[in-house]
Amino acid sequence: MVSTPELFARQGILGFEIPATPDLEHRLLRIRSPRYVDYEAGSLILRRFAWLYEHPEVPRPPCNLIYADTNNGKTALARKFIRDVTPQEGDPQYGKLPVVYCHSPPYADLVGLYDSILRALDAPYRTSTRAQGKWDQILHLLPAVGTRMLVVDEVNNLLVGKPDSRIMVLNSLKSLSNELRIPVVAMGTQDAVRVFQTSPELGNRFEPIGIPRWTISAEYGLFVSRFVKSLELREESSFRSKDLVSRIHRMAEGLTGETCKLMSIAAEVAIQTGREVIDMETLDKVPWVMPSERRRAAR
Repeated sequence: MVSTPELFARQGILGFEIPATPDLEHRLLRIRSPRYVDYEAGSLILRRFAWLYEHPEVPRPPCNLIYADTNNGKTALARKFIRDVTPQEGDPQYGKLPVVYCHSPPYADLVGLYDSILRALDAPYRTSTRAQGKWDQILHLLPAVGTRMLVVDEVNNLLVGKPDSRIMVLNSLKSLSNELRIPVVAMGTQDAVRVFQTSPELGNRFEPIGIPRWTISAEYGLFVSRFVKSLELREESSFRSKDLVSRIHRMAEGLTGETCKLMSIAAEVAIQTGREVIDMETLDKVPWVMPSERRRAAR
């Protein structure tokens, strides 16, 4: 039986209560809010998104497959790029959707893909409508809202299901790119690479780009330092100690998303203890289970 502290740790929940005040609630909300801190691997992906986005219309638009381990930052990068290019209120282009982001269905299912795109467009549709009707609707709506790029996440899901169904989904993505002359970016785990190895043509069309895990390095320490600085603790934390940086790396297993999650929880612990600094003592108090241990426990 799993103890309450272990359960809290697996979910990243603090095992204590912090007396609520308006100022504290505001600070905790800021700590828990998504944020982006620049780093080299992330910048390379963002530049690739920008290159695809700005690419002139051609009969065979370039496409990419972005793959990485779970919680290694790929989805966060896509969402940051979308935030950056989506027109805000007051902009003459407000209401346009230059980049549409959707999820692959949980298994290889052509109609499921079309439904996901239509949901991302907030478009009304009937589940009973046949695939061709939804395809025609998508081909009409994407140009109408000014879409210049489509991002489909979790394409590793397509390994589940019949090979013929998988080919239909992948061919549909290729055809959509050709018909509308827009780039399509597929995203997923390492398994997503296997999805596109089904066909040499698709493998060449969706050029794979991997996001590596961090190594223990000065660059990783700088990333951690910048992220913690963005959390606005009242004391400055120093990450010049190799032992401290190595411990953070070990706990997060070199994953970008896990590093950010760990530092955010550590910041909450620091506020609760009244020592608003992240150091070895703070990490000792963080409720945390390493990602690989969580996966083993979930089996």
